[in-house]
Amino acid sequence: MTAHEQTPSAPRRLLLILGQEGAGKSTIIRALLPRTSLGARIDAEDLGQVNPCAYDDAFWHLLRANVAVLARNYWAAGYRNVIAGSFFGSRDDYLRFRDLVPEADEVYVVQLLVRPEERRRRRLTRAKRTTQEWRDRVDRVDVVDTTLAADQDGYRYLAVDGTGRTPEETVDTIVRALPGFFGA
Repeated sequence: MTAHEQTPSAPRRLLLILGQEGAGKSTIIRALLPRTSLGARIDAEDLGQVNPCAYDDAFWHLLRANVAVLARNYWAAGYRNVIAGSFFGSRDDYLRFRDLVPEADEVYVVQLLVRPEERRRRRLTRAKRTTQEWRDRVDRVDVVDTTLAADQDGYRYLAVDGTGRTPEETVDTIVRALPGFFGA
């Protein structure tokens, strides 16, 4: 049965990946898709490539709106499980996004945590190059929001410490912890 032949009554699931720069969001989003039945992935880091780069409130609203439209389009086409990330970092960001996708039946939030020294190493050795000025700017505002874990309202939360782990180990941990998403 293809995605287009699925019944509209199948639940629409959303798996949201967040984490600080260098935590592995893009890598994990890509690696989860082959493990996802009737799945689609949205890496907002790819969607958010603009020039000039103005990461203000208007830009973040546009990025959230673009992710929401893509998720709805995938669901309409029969892809029941959407993995999205790299577009929010706090509970307030999540709530602003959630208002844009009220039709999501199940939402899972995975926060990737990595110790600062490993994040620094990853950021210097990855293909996506950034300047020291950019890394310093991100580090000033890129903090872990603990309210996502504390105030779960309408989503299931999972924190995964990827320090010292391979992407495959991190993916295995997520898949085992969220059978409601990956077992469907």
